[in-house]
Amino acid sequence: METTSVIKKIGDYWDERSSAFDKEHDTEDIKAWIHSLEKLLGTDKNKSVLDLGTGTGFLANMTAKLGYSTIGVDISKEMMSYAVRHAKAMEAKAVYMEGSALELPFMNNTVDFIINARLIWTIVKPDVSIKEWIRVIKPGGKIFCFNRMKEGVGLTSKKVNIYEDEEVEKHLQVRGARMDELTDLLQRNGLVDVKIEKLPGLTRPGYDYEPWFVLMGTKPVSQRQIEEEGMAHFWDKSAADYEATHEVADKETWKKVLEELIGENKGLKILDAATGTGILANMLGNIGYEEVLGVDLSEGMIRIALDHAKEENVNVKFKYANALELPFEDLSFDIVISSRLLWTLTESEAAVKEWRRVLKNGGQIIAINELEPDIGIRCKKIDEYRKDINAQELPYGNVDQKEILDMFKACDLKNVALKHMPGCHLVNSDRENWYAFTGMK
Repeated sequence: METTSVIKKIGDYWDERSSAFDKEHDTEDIKAWIHSLEKLLGTDKNKSVLDLGTGTGFLANMTAKLGYSTIGVDISKEMMSYAVRHAKAMEAKAVYMEGSALELPFMNNTVDFIINARLIWTIVKPDVSIKEWIRVIKPGGKIFCFNRMKEGVGLTSKKVNIYEDEEVEKHLQVRGARMDELTDLLQRNGLVDVKIEKLPGLTRPGYDYEPWFVLMGTKPVSQRQIEEEGMAHFWDKSAADYEATHEVADKETWKKVLEELIGENKGLKILDAATGTGILANMLGNIGYEEVLGVDLSEGMIRIALDHAKEENVNVKFKYANALELPFEDLSFDIVISSRLLWTLTESEAAVKEWRRVLKNGGQIIAINELEPDIGIRCKKIDEYRKDINAQELPYGNVDQKEILDMFKACDLKNVALKHMPGCHLVNSDRENWYAFTGMK
């Protein structure tokens, strides 16, 4: 049986059971649940919650009532019809939508918490499902799976072939999983701080049920993500004042030199990595290059770049993106160009390899920088900047030009060269110390 047919079968089953299932929650101590949820999720009510397999909204309506922005998702519309009615009665602002836990209709890194109750035993393709949940939560976000379990054992079930379909049962790989198998499921798919905790007192006295446990894990935050956020924040703060010290003098000379570096073919597809306020990209548009795209981490910078493009009436486009992780397919551009970028990079070689990846065969990388002649890049405030963006190191803040050329070669670029840009300088400086590191794919 195909996965879609299995999911439909499961959804139909819960549609039919919705009334009986809803009544089962009468056994729960709601005050104890609310206390446990707030303890696990924290006091920051600006956080968002996604309740998967929300059913009749048992968890979602509580987290919404607590003040968290909450969306409940389920394959069973009949179950969620109860959730909607309960939300109205409770004056809880939860939102409900139809969807599968295997393929969520949400962007990457957009949710703070994923929660669910008695869902994990029902999921099909468990590794695919967990990876999908991890895709959606933000770095540092958490997953909480609430289940009744036998202490020291794991998931148990008194019912055999609950869906009355042997093919469906074969897809329930997590059903009956031991505790160590559940933690392994989360760990092998990339979550950290994975553990299972017992949550006593959630079921009211007098009911012969297994106790509640929560299986939990955290999406790790990489050093690159920390640095990306730091860079974006730094350049957002710097955007308004950036051009006061970075405006180029004699634009006609700049245009002439840029055209010599790139070539006369105006149909080339050009990517300006870390475009900033679009100084380079908009000049290329003015020269007449027809397909110029500038990307940057800083929305503040891009907004200024867009304003300049409109003022200068050039057909240049801009997009939010990290120069280390470009959202483009292989072989997309003829030219990748940058200005004053190398010194800001935390992973210089990784960046150049990424630029090479998106280059077409025969394409060219052009990395423009100010240099101390015959020496290399020398940034006096490199340590201050490194601390501002929470970076561990900035290897090209102070680097000899030979090291950059060697790095270009190590990235499998051909015809690597350093070219002076005569006549190019800034408004506030008459130093013609601008050079371009170039290499071909």
